[in-house]
Amino acid sequence: MRRTPARRIRSHPPLLHHLRTPMARWGFTILALLAAASDQMWPFFFTAALATYGWRTRPRRRTRR
Repeated sequence: MRRTPARRIRSHPPLLHHLRTPMARWGFTILALLAAASDQMWPFFFTAALATYGWRTRPRRRTRR
């Protein structure tokens, strides 16, 4: 069964889907650590929030039929 517009409403926006990839998780984590090491607080908070979102949400997996 194909996705209909009504079913897409419940899914996450496409940008948030890309934040859950392993490259984004590790990349934002490393950027947050580098920002903390160089005493840059605002970039640290921003990248730490993105890394936290990436680590706390799971990638959507397809169900088997």
